[in-house]
Parts: sequence; C-alpha cells; structure tokens
Amino acid sequence: MKMKNKVLLIYPHNFLERNMGTNNRVYEIAKFLKSSNFSIDLFSCKNFVSTTFDEFDKYNEEDIIDKLYLYDFTYTQNFTRKDKIKSKLLQMLSKLLKLDTPLKTLDNWVTPTMQMQYNEILMKNEYDFIVMFYVYTGELLRTADSKFKKIYFMEDLLSVGHYISGLSDEIGGPLNCEIDRLKQFDDIICISYDEKIFFEKILRNKNLHYLPHLINEKNNGIDTSQKTIDLLFIGYDNFYNIEGMQWFFKNVYPQLNSNINITIVGKVVEHIDLNYENVTKVGYIKDLDEIYSKTKISICPLLNGTGMKVKVIEAMSYGIPVVCTSRGVDGFPDKTRNGCIVSDNPAHFANLINQLFSDSVFYQSKSKEIMQYFKENLSMTQNISKLKDVFK
Repeated sequence: MKMKNKVLLIYPHNFLERNMGTNNRVYEIAKFLKSSNFSIDLFSCKNFVSTTFDEFDKYNEEDIIDKLYLYDFTYTQNFTRKDKIKSKLLQMLSKLLKLDTPLKTLDNWVTPTMQMQYNEILMKNEYDFIVMFYVYTGELLRTADSKFKKIYFMEDLLSVGHYISGLSDEIGGPLNCEIDRLKQFDDIICISYDEKIFFEKILRNKNLHYLPHLINEKNNGIDTSQKTIDLLFIGYDNFYNIEGMQWFFKNVYPQLNSNINITIVGKVVEHIDLNYENVTKVGYIKDLDEIYSKTKISICPLLNGTGMKVKVIEAMSYGIPVVCTSRGVDGFPDKTRNGCIVSDNPAHFANLINQLFSDSVFYQSKSKEIMQYFKENLSMTQNISKLKDVFK
C-alpha cells in the first residue's frame, strides 16, 4: 500500500471556521488533499485576529487535520512593534544626515520563537510538501532544505494591497520584498490570472499556475419563485468589504426599488451602523449553501482589492446573477464575457439591480450566461487537474 504523502499547511487562521472567502479557499484545497490520501498537519496561530482554536475538534469533525501546531502570535506583535520603532528611527536618521532613505519592506511575522517552533516541527516529521498562503511567513523557509516541495498559494498581491489600504505609502520596497520571498518556493499558484501573468514575467525560473477558487457547480435553477433573498452580500470585516459597503449604502441603496430586500452576511455587518429599511444583517452562518439557495441576486460593490473575489465565484456556482464593480471580476481571464454585470457608476449599478429584479427575461439570460461561463472556466471539473499536477 502506498504511504500517505505528508503536507504541512502554514496558515494563520482556523480555516475550518469557514467564516471568510480565504478560509473557504483553504478548506477546499485541504479537503481535496485529504480525499487524495494525504496526511495534513496545520501550523497556525493562537491570539491571531478574528480566529479561535477553542473548539477546534468540533470544527475538525471531518478529520481533515491530523496534527495541529499553534504559535502564539503575541510574540510577533511585540517583535513587530520594536522593529517598526527601529525602522522609523533609521528613516529619521537618514533624513537628518541626508542619506538615501531605506526602502520599506513587507511585514515579516517570523520571530526567533516561530522559527524555532517550525524547525522542531520539521525535526519530528518528514513532509513531502510545505504549503504557505501568506509570504509574511516566507522567511521560515530560508533555513529549510530541499527534501520537500515548497508551494505558495497567492491569494492576494500583498504589497499592492498594503498600498491600497494605506498600510504603506510606497509599493516598490514591499513589492521587492514580496518577490524575494516568492523565490523561496518551487511552485506558485495564483488565484488571479492577472497576478499569474504579472509574476511569470518576473520569476521566469519558477512554476506559476492559475487556479481559481475550487467549488463544485451547484446550479439550483433559474426559478426564483421560492427564493426569499432578493439581494445578497457576503463579507468578512476587512478594509475592502467595509469600504465597499459604505459606498453601496451611500450611493446605490437610495436608488434601489423599495421592494427589494437585502441580506448582508459576515463580520462586515459590525461596521454597518445604521439600520436600513429592508436590510437584514446576519453575523455568521455555518452553511452558506442555505443562503445561496435562497438568493436571487448577488452583489460585489468593492472599490479596491487584489486576487479573485471568492464570494463572486460562489454565487456563480449557483447560477446567481452577479452585479459588481470592476473589482468584482479581478482575476478572471476574461473581464467582459464572464456573465457578471459590471458597473462602477452608482446609478447604473442600481439600475442593473432594479432591472434584474423586475425583468424576468433579463434575469434568466444573465443567469444562463453565469452558469455557462462557470461550467466552462471556473468549475471544479475544469480545474482540479491543475492541483493534482502540483501535488504529484
């Protein structure tokens, strides 16, 4: 009997909570590996933002994770705080002495404690694959040998994301840092086709792959008579979702048909302070299938972001028409013929929703377009072979 391949996932969240798009992405990848007879260990973080491992065994009912290793993220927070003070002093000194100001870098979460814990994990286990999802932990691999294959899943272009969200006032330094850490990996799997094209021009000796979010075609039909949610948005409480919801309620919501009911799901509801008419706020739902099955129209009013929007792919898998801004189709190989209805103009955005709500012929045509594009380009059937090739 063939021995199981062993994988170590390095990811800071308890992805089994499945409370945001990236967690769903990691869950689907891990589920595939488990079904393919892989043994999976997880190196994650306690005391990390918006995640908990208090009931990990309950979340791990499917036995996806064999061993759990937890690093205390407060070490990184303390380490980073000191590092930022040191960096600021260096910049002030450089300015005073009229020297070249040092380039800013991308956050580095690796402390001596994390490195030591990681090294101990490697000493106790023989892994075939090390899999990482954020290059914030990329420095762990500097001391690693080449006995295992190192795989990076690029969910976001972090350097650009930092600039967009105001965490950094420059791109050059953080981007150089991101590229340098990416060089540690054998294979880089991009959820965004845009980012795959960008990085394969820079990292020409690396294997880069495009792999959209893995999800099976659900297709619950075009009939909307039994669907009780007119408009749906699902979002974690990150900068992009909060900004998108603020834009939507300020600019789009006042122009919508007053009969349209709206459901907002996820931690982003904590940042919607006003109680809007016909708007239901739901903090957490374990089974999103229950929500999507009741939904007529999905929206993605994001103004910024990188990667691919998992919420858009999930809605498409059900054949639900999606109204989004240009950021909603980020990562798609085809920006114009993918079934999504795109507008960055608030009035037009609202009109498209109103038309879908009132015009059944228009609704059905868009639902069919979504289903067709998903089936041909984004379905699990079309993309699973790429994952198999990387992990063979």
